[in-house]
Amino acid sequence: MKSIFAKAFAEAAILLASHTLAAKSFAAFWNRVSPKLAEGVGYFEKHDEAGLEVDKTFLERITFRDPEITRIVDGCLKEFLHSDVLQLIASTQKIEDGIHARQEQINAWKLASVAAPSTSLMPLKATRAALARRIAREREAIETDKKRIETLKAETLERLAADGIAMTREQLDGILYSAEGAELARVMAVAENIKAIERNLADALKGPDAGPDQIKAYTGFLMMSYRVYIEAIERTMRKIESVYLVELAAIIDEADTMMREADELSRRSAKTIEIAQNNLDINARTINLAQLYEDHLKGRWVALDTLKREMRLNFALARNTFRTIKVGGELIEVIKAGEKDLETIFTFEPPKLEAFYDKELRREFDTITSRLKAKGAHR
Repeated sequence: MKSIFAKAFAEAAILLASHTLAAKSFAAFWNRVSPKLAEGVGYFEKHDEAGLEVDKTFLERITFRDPEITRIVDGCLKEFLHSDVLQLIASTQKIEDGIHARQEQINAWKLASVAAPSTSLMPLKATRAALARRIAREREAIETDKKRIETLKAETLERLAADGIAMTREQLDGILYSAEGAELARVMAVAENIKAIERNLADALKGPDAGPDQIKAYTGFLMMSYRVYIEAIERTMRKIESVYLVELAAIIDEADTMMREADELSRRSAKTIEIAQNNLDINARTINLAQLYEDHLKGRWVALDTLKREMRLNFALARNTFRTIKVGGELIEVIKAGEKDLETIFTFEPPKLEAFYDKELRREFDTITSRLKAKGAHR
């Protein structure tokens, strides 16, 4: 026989699907994620002590975690990771990979043109003029690809604005072209999907059919959503710690080694001093920019840690409310009467991700970002 909560979930799901889902995209998302959220809520309903799991360290959770809740959280997170910004990142990366391939082809044709004849009677023999035409066509294609990226950015900003998400072009570029941008976009995706769930569930509670069971379902869904959000934040923090900061340290160490070698070479001969000094300057600039990026990443980590601690409080509050409703049936009507206060408790505000570097440093930061992403891609 179905539990009271399972019945309440089914009623709430029907209410949402029938009356409040104007957007087909959210309806599709809800159909996928709601059974998984309900499974997670069911887990917390059976394991009263499970909420304390988020207060353990990552190592403690790896050692002692229950594979059941791990599977549920992973499944929910997969569904939450859908957003306009993530789609833009994927599309932009695909186009930029194509631009990189075209640029490599141009470089190959440039090298071939050095030895190519000016004219040839052989139809398959590439002349300098033929290679020049090929290079020109590829350059035009690259410009077209770059314009396509700008169009995609503009379209994404328009969709975000229509959804009530204020983001500037600089902020969007900060996500697109930073090493950790994809991870931050995932955190944003989870936050925005939670916001959509909250909005639709709140609308459902305002309907004439809403009752104590729906209030319990509402609280349970948000409790589980917050748990998924904490997971997304922690994964981003771990990526910053274990990948990007490590790679930056390696770049700094390598540049420092090259500086010491260049300094030694500059003292060996007057003929080498100019080139060696230039190498010293380049490596010093690399170290300076890498340290700036390192400071930025550490600041981002601190901001995420603050957000994580705030979300732990939200999760604890949602869990406490859920258990209160579960064990204190006589409080249901009191909570229902205080619906406005309940909505205020669960008003969710996603983090505002601001642009993190000046435009003047964009080119240098892009260079370091490319190195970090290239190393990360081979992991």
